Amino acid sequence: MKITDLELEQYGIYQNESWKPAAGCLNVIMGENESGKTTLLRFIRDMMFGYERGKWQGKKGNMGFLRADGSAYRIYRDGKNKWAVNDKGEEFNDELSSLWWHGLNRGIYEKIFAVGLEDLQGTSFLADDSVRSRFFMLQGGDLVSGAMKQADEEMEKLLVSSSQGKRRINQLLMTLAEVQEALEHLSGQEKDFSILQKKQALLKKEIDKMKISLAADQEMDKQLEKRLGAWEYYKRAREIKRQLQLSEQVKLFPSNGKEQWGHLVSRMKLIREQQEVLQPKIDEYRPRAKEEIIPWTGMEQELEGLYVDLGQWKQIAAEEEELKRTKADWARSFVNLGYALPLWDRALSLKDACADVDWKQGRDLAQSAGVRNNELHFWQQREPEVEMLEEMIQGGTLLSSEEAWRKYEADASKIEVLLNEEAALTEKTDALSAQKDTRYTFWFWLGATALIAAVVFVIMFYMSLMGYTVLYGAVGASVLAASCFAINNHVFRRKENQIRELEVQIDEIKKEWHEVASRFPDHVPEDKKDLPAFHNMLQAKRSDFYGMQAKQQAFAWKRETVKKQQSAHKDWAEEGKLLKEAQAAVLDEWYKWLEANKLPKVLPEKVSELQEQWNKIYAEEGRGKIIDVRIDGAQEKLAGFAKRAGSIIRAAGMSCPITPESIAYIYEENKKRNLEWRSISEKNRQHDEYEREMNKLKSDWASCEREMNALFRLVNAVNAEDFAEKVNAHENHDRLLKDWENVRHDIRLYAGGEEEFNRLWATLESGRYDEWMAEHQKLAEKIAKEEQELGDLQRQQGAAENEIFRLAGDDTITKTLQKKKELETEIGQTMEDWLTALFIRSLMGKTQKRYDSGKQPKIIKMANRFLGRMTKGKYSLIVNDDGKDVSIIDEFYRKKESKVWSSGTGDQVYLAIRLAMALSFGEQMETLPIVLDDIFVRFDEERQKETLRFLMELGKEQQIFLFTCHERTMKLAEEAGREENTGEFIQLRNGCISKRI
Repeated sequence: MKITDLELEQYGIYQNESWKPAAGCLNVIMGENESGKTTLLRFIRDMMFGYERGKWQGKKGNMGFLRADGSAYRIYRDGKNKWAVNDKGEEFNDELSSLWWHGLNRGIYEKIFAVGLEDLQGTSFLADDSVRSRFFMLQGGDLVSGAMKQADEEMEKLLVSSSQGKRRINQLLMTLAEVQEALEHLSGQEKDFSILQKKQALLKKEIDKMKISLAADQEMDKQLEKRLGAWEYYKRAREIKRQLQLSEQVKLFPSNGKEQWGHLVSRMKLIREQQEVLQPKIDEYRPRAKEEIIPWTGMEQELEGLYVDLGQWKQIAAEEEELKRTKADWARSFVNLGYALPLWDRALSLKDACADVDWKQGRDLAQSAGVRNNELHFWQQREPEVEMLEEMIQGGTLLSSEEAWRKYEADASKIEVLLNEEAALTEKTDALSAQKDTRYTFWFWLGATALIAAVVFVIMFYMSLMGYTVLYGAVGASVLAASCFAINNHVFRRKENQIRELEVQIDEIKKEWHEVASRFPDHVPEDKKDLPAFHNMLQAKRSDFYGMQAKQQAFAWKRETVKKQQSAHKDWAEEGKLLKEAQAAVLDEWYKWLEANKLPKVLPEKVSELQEQWNKIYAEEGRGKIIDVRIDGAQEKLAGFAKRAGSIIRAAGMSCPITPESIAYIYEENKKRNLEWRSISEKNRQHDEYEREMNKLKSDWASCEREMNALFRLVNAVNAEDFAEKVNAHENHDRLLKDWENVRHDIRLYAGGEEEFNRLWATLESGRYDEWMAEHQKLAEKIAKEEQELGDLQRQQGAAENEIFRLAGDDTITKTLQKKKELETEIGQTMEDWLTALFIRSLMGKTQKRYDSGKQPKIIKMANRFLGRMTKGKYSLIVNDDGKDVSIIDEFYRKKESKVWSSGTGDQVYLAIRLAMALSFGEQMETLPIVLDDIFVRFDEERQKETLRFLMELGKEQQIFLFTCHERTMKLAEEAGREENTGEFIQLRNGCISKRI
């Protein structure tokens, strides 16, 4: 496919712009930043593969192109709409990649055909399955890669090798473990249901009985409270009645002490009565501390919590015994497991724990051993050939060196030059000797004429015919005459002088000829006539010398070649030595690793089998550790229970074993003593209240005595009786009568009716207040106790009813068992799917490897040719099987790894590989345009020139677009284009496309 026309109707900064790229030469496009270079690159890709997702708004354009069979097409893209038309006018809507390129997508195209500076950084793209399937396998290979990718995705969806994995199989296994744990927990619910029903019936009977007793006690206490509440009114009424009786005896009383006396009498009487009531209560009871009743005071909550946990304590104790039996069974199974594993084949020790093996290190070591074995294999295959060198037979000539030949040739040339010079000088001498001698030359006659003129000018001056002018003329003519005579004399003697000079030169030449002839090894010509024979002899000598030199040069070249081969063989041998040492070192590390991890001694190739069998041991050991952890957990919990129980038993001061039964006994005893303490604490509180009230009464009594003594002094009373008589005599009889009626009225209202009043009054007159109070206190304590017990029973009844209701409607066990069965079935089916995907992945991997081995050498061979063109044959290319490692060999057969390359060399290597892959695709399916974007940044000028010449030549058969933003690169490209007479050079400026002038 070759692009013939680009129409950018609406695309970024390009509006109604068009360009017809050259199809048979390199297209070089130069544009500065923001000139539209990247936009044009994107337009080409969008036309071929469609607009990227969400980036089609406001874009419109079309592209014409020719296919390899000569048919013409044009693809149109307007926003989301696309269609293509061929040269026959037929229209279709399929994407080009699905029609002709076997589903090649934009990403693969950009990885191979669109090359930027960042893409020339390595061959990691060769390890990409999507790239390998398209280019190393080509027809049908993408199906293998697709199947492998689909199998990998399917395996990844189902299972990951992590305890925290969230894939389907991982989740199913975790759910199954949770269901199993739930089943173990639910196994005791049926027994609990029966116990709860019995407990519910017993609690209901006790509650009914407690309600009846409580109602009777509350009614009796209500009657007592009414009596006790009316007692104060009754005492007041009784006092008023007593004062009325006294008032009948009183006639006169001083008015100044009436109110104070009445107040003091009332207060003191009240105080005395209260003291009389309080003192027996204080005396009859001694307060007691809570520790006397409940020695374990302060630990009630711990006792309550431990009592609640008694069921768990017993269950854990039973679980501990079961776990110990399970551990014993596991130990026997673990010891015998070693005989079932081929690589172990021995009994396993319970004392030696399974080491935490770093399998990544083991696989790395095994892989390193495999790599070393492969390196040794390939090293043996590439043993360099060393040719045999035969000794060169030296000739008998004296001219065995270039220096001797140059000296010989220089002497021969010197002889020839001397003979030619001698012949020439001899000819000149003969010619001069043959010339006629002339005494008077032109210069003589000119001098004579000038002399005569001078004489004439002198005569004219002396005859005064003219002035000083003629005198000056005479002097000038004299000088001219003298000069002419001198020249005439020189010309007359020149022949003789020239002949003498020539003869001297001939003598010197002969002398030099004799000197050269004396050291010349061959026959020397004596005159010019002997030169042709001399020339023939020199030609024969020259042919012999250069023939010998050619043989010597060939021998020297072959000797150098053999030296290089020997050096290469030596390097090869050294490399083999190092490889063997490396192999031995790797194997040593491998066996040390096995020994360090307490693994059996096996070959590195069996690392997977070793890991698989180790995993079985590790898993079995893990099961034992889990049992140990559960035993330790159970023992730890039991120790915690024992510790809690021990502290409670010590606090109670009891000598009983630390068992759940002991705690149950203490708990029941605690309930009894708490009930006893509630009664005692109420008595203690009442006693403290009585003490405080008594102290206050004593203080009030002393205050009243001080005030009464003061009143005595005012009325001159002798004593209290005297003062009382005086007060009573003065007291208002009418007010007392009114108070008497008021008090009776209050008691009547309190009683609620006349009949009740009479019964209450009669009861109050009996005066059994203390008995009522004691009975009331006992009833209050009994009611409080009964209410508390009733509340506890009702709470227990509610908890039992709730638990019974929950258990009755709970079908969790049935559902859990069903869920377990479903999980086990689903895990089996899912594991079958995962193993199927694993088998497909393995099979497709082997298929792909066989495909790779058939296609890769052709591409590498082409890349080698391209690299040689770009580097003038300086480097050749080596790529390993998986395409990840690339090396080069220079003209001296030295191998260079990628880490020692210069940046420019690396870019040339990877560019050659990219171009080879692109052309390989074109040979198999469809040629696609190659786009190169600023790839010369790290190239020096010489590399740029050579690469541009290569691209110019390659562009004649493959359409290539070279984009650059550097003016110097464009100028170098134009120079290369003029040299190759090819190339199209385009300038981009602010959305305009034009040819460079």
